[in-house]
Amino acid sequence: MATIFLFLLLSAIFTAEAQTGQSSIEPGSFLTATLTTTTNSSWLSPSGLYAFGFYKQGNGYSVGIFVEGIPQKTVVWTANRDDPPVPADAILNFTSDGQLVLQSAQQGTMTSITNSPGAATSASMLDSGNFVLYNSNNNTIWQSFDQPTDTLLPSQHLLVQRMLKSSVSDSNHSTGRFLLLMQQDGYLAMYPVGTPFTTDYGYWNNITPGQKDNAKLNLDDNGHLYIDRIIGTAGIVDDDLYLGDNSTKGLLYLLRIDADGILRLYSHNMDQNGTWSVTWSQPDDKCAPKGLCGLNAYCVKTNQSFGCNCLPGFALMNQSEMSSGCERNFTAESCKASMTYNMEAVNNTNGKIKIFLFFPHQPKRLAKQHVCKTVTVMLRNSNGGVQEAKSSFQICDITESDPNVALIKCVDYNVAEEEAILEEWAYHCFECGELGKLVNEEEVDKKQLERITKVALWCILYEPSLRPSMKKVLLMLEGTLDIPDPPSRSIPPSVWGNE
Repeated sequence: MATIFLFLLLSAIFTAEAQTGQSSIEPGSFLTATLTTTTNSSWLSPSGLYAFGFYKQGNGYSVGIFVEGIPQKTVVWTANRDDPPVPADAILNFTSDGQLVLQSAQQGTMTSITNSPGAATSASMLDSGNFVLYNSNNNTIWQSFDQPTDTLLPSQHLLVQRMLKSSVSDSNHSTGRFLLLMQQDGYLAMYPVGTPFTTDYGYWNNITPGQKDNAKLNLDDNGHLYIDRIIGTAGIVDDDLYLGDNSTKGLLYLLRIDADGILRLYSHNMDQNGTWSVTWSQPDDKCAPKGLCGLNAYCVKTNQSFGCNCLPGFALMNQSEMSSGCERNFTAESCKASMTYNMEAVNNTNGKIKIFLFFPHQPKRLAKQHVCKTVTVMLRNSNGGVQEAKSSFQICDITESDPNVALIKCVDYNVAEEEAILEEWAYHCFECGELGKLVNEEEVDKKQLERITKVALWCILYEPSLRPSMKKVLLMLEGTLDIPDPPSRSIPPSVWGNE
């Protein structure tokens, strides 16, 4: 009888371990992208709430951490998030020398998952959602909590100069367009990815700044979201963003900057088979994230969400991805001596028109006199009529020490209208070999005119990362560096870098 009892007890223990995961993962362990009868695709935390391993993404698989203990599996961290998904033959090895390596025979690749500074002797998927590597002294040498992607979990901290970056979408966890930054000045702020961290580009921040290098964003198990700061003699001061709910048990929380640039605190009732609920979010204006709708589009509010409308004459690049931007759906005129650009009023917009004009001329001539140009724009009225607006300005301050300068003049009109993209006309003239139209067929050095125009077109590309550095600009203008043809305006911005 005692033998039977012991057998049943051991069976219960082994069954519980198989269902809830293991506390320690040893070198030599491995995972496969596809689950089989003899292999696992993930390592569970002791309670089975979180898992580390493969999850489906696109036509392949990625490695990350996800909430496993609820019906709605939710990815909270992704390894090497901007690498392409791996095929079904992929294997994740915890090697004998203490490294986590992703291998694919089909792709012929081997990639480190953690880039840990030393050899790990064990690993654990914790119930906090943190995946940790330990050395022989049982000290942590790497943890996912120090390398967040788009999500902050309870007991995780966002330290100074650390950030969360949004995903492309709910199903694509590559780096998206927006980020949340815990700044050195104590501000928690959001910006579009790739822009300077200044107020001109930011679209939200919390109110009270603190002393440098000591602020951190915290999320408690009860949903309390706050920033710790050390302020003078006052010591540690909490700046509450959301107080949480101490009386409610059985709720799981996570903070995420979503693909639309909105920071949301989610809760999930573990006692119910429901979905995630939004407990708190910022900013309130869903159209606040700058560049949300992409090129040639603008954001409009729709109840609690947003929509993206294309400018007149443009259509969505991707009907299934609202923020993909818009492309021209008409054929542009060829270069003519006289061309007409119609400008239409766009409803539900507030802001400024920015008209970009560049006039390359012979520098010696500009150095001796001021050249005035008058710009006439036909618009900005609500009754459907046409309104004329004139703007006169001078191009000056050009010296012979600056021999090759492409002048770009920005004129602001305080009206709710669309942007006039006059640089597109300049590109068409360049493309069809009629750059003389830009200078009213005046006698100029044609090679110099082409060089200046090409540099100007590169410098005003929509995607900032594709614009040349000032060093390259000077080399190109001097003629010591070849100038490739600028990307065609008919090609979507997402592939300009591949030309």
